[in-house]
Amino acid sequence: MDPVLFGSSEVPSHLVTMAENTDGNDGVQADVLKPLEYGKYLQLDKILGAQKRESEKPGRSPAHDEVLFIVVHQAYELWFKVVIWELDSITGILRTCDYPDVRDNKMRLILGRGNRITEILKIVVQQVKIVETIEPQDFVDFRDWLFPASGFQSVQFRLLENKLGIRKGDRVEEYKFTPVCAADEGQLSTSETQESLLQLVQRWLENAYDDEGGEAFWKDYQDGVSRRLGEIAGKAKRDSTKEMFDNILDEGKHTELEKEGKRKLSHRALKGALMITYKRDELKFQQAYQFLRMLMDMDELLLRWRWNHVMMVQRMLGDKPGTGGGGYKYLRSTVCDSDKYKVFLDLFNLSTFLIPTDVMYPPQTTVSAPTANSEE
Repeated sequence: MDPVLFGSSEVPSHLVTMAENTDGNDGVQADVLKPLEYGKYLQLDKILGAQKRESEKPGRSPAHDEVLFIVVHQAYELWFKVVIWELDSITGILRTCDYPDVRDNKMRLILGRGNRITEILKIVVQQVKIVETIEPQDFVDFRDWLFPASGFQSVQFRLLENKLGIRKGDRVEEYKFTPVCAADEGQLSTSETQESLLQLVQRWLENAYDDEGGEAFWKDYQDGVSRRLGEIAGKAKRDSTKEMFDNILDEGKHTELEKEGKRKLSHRALKGALMITYKRDELKFQQAYQFLRMLMDMDELLLRWRWNHVMMVQRMLGDKPGTGGGGYKYLRSTVCDSDKYKVFLDLFNLSTFLIPTDVMYPPQTTVSAPTANSEE
């Protein structure tokens, strides 16, 4: 038996045992015993043979840059596959494990896989710069052959959005999407009805608030806001500041903001996030706080990707519509004109309601014991 091509050059002992117990007539067994090769393991024949240029079909002028265009988008789809794989594992944990189990046993795993997603998204953001090495005139030379194919048809990106928590009502109206096959339509329909990461995080934050003394924290926070307002001299500024804090102190106002789409988390979940933020130095809240920051990192990187994509499209197409009918103006609206594509909007806005630590937790004043010479 030939040595395995990567890793140790020695044949694993379990394969040697299998070989000794095989009479050579078992086709399945013989196939298992074939030495694994790098190219076959990665199926490089399929991957490296999948760059078929539309511009090289008969009667067209082959475009050199089309190969890069294809490879970059294939790389996007491969990265989306891994991101969805890791995201499904995180949502699976949050869906099936109760709060204490996640806190005590599963958070390290969630953070590890979530941080992997953020590192992948950093690569996805940077890949836009590679596309920009195609000059606009060179892109025009093969763009006509791509109609009506479009990034709109990326089933995986829509799945990713759905699984994170972007719903139909959040989307810009101009966005039109037709699944390319019934199987894709089924995947998308399922992803639109199952619990998203946003919904699972909301439940996790509510449980954190309930299980970790949230009501006592909330009383401290209300007292801290009162002290903060008392420090403000001018009535106009004090009134405007009070109105700002009422947006979190008053559950009724929070509910109204939810109905308007300006809040995505429940009131109790938002209070839980605020509690974790203030108690982040306590051991049991440290990983929870890292989790909240990781969620914002994921959100921010996706928004950066959208923005880089917007600028790339304007640079290469100007004001032309895209091959799927979108174009620069549509793409810009998903970044600049709305926070609807920001899944964890409330975590970003949480800083609005922070007050200084020494106001939240004022230092205890100590009274010195009287000395022997003090007057009675």
